[in-house]
Amino acid sequence: MTRAVTIIGLLLTILIGAGTYWVSHEVERLEKRYADIQSDILAEQETIHVLQAEWSYLNNPERIERLSQQYLSLAQIDILQMASIDDLPENADQHLYRLDKFGEAVAFLPLPRARPGDLMYDEAADAMIIDAPSVAATAGGTQ
Repeated sequence: MTRAVTIIGLLLTILIGAGTYWVSHEVERLEKRYADIQSDILAEQETIHVLQAEWSYLNNPERIERLSQQYLSLAQIDILQMASIDDLPENADQHLYRLDKFGEAVAFLPLPRARPGDLMYDEAADAMIIDAPSVAATAGGTQ
């Protein structure tokens, strides 16, 4: 009987030792994986930081203004480029349809209207809608 108990005890000790050995190697493997993930997270955070700095540089208003002046030919809007709401056609649903060879409407063209540039300077200025109070009026001055 003691021999059977000794053999069972020896087998249990071997099994517990093998289990402990396996668990210790599994813990080491998981710790290595955890360290790799942590280093990947730090690398991603550094990349994000670099990208945010680059985004801040690219969105700098002075830089955008300098590039727009260098590459775009933008100018201030002239008064003659503006139109008033009175210049719009009263019935905007009236369209001229282009008919194809089968007599079906395939496209429409809006009715032509007078362009602000076609008006004289004084007429164009009178046709503009100015509903907002002037800066002088809001600052206490007179118009």
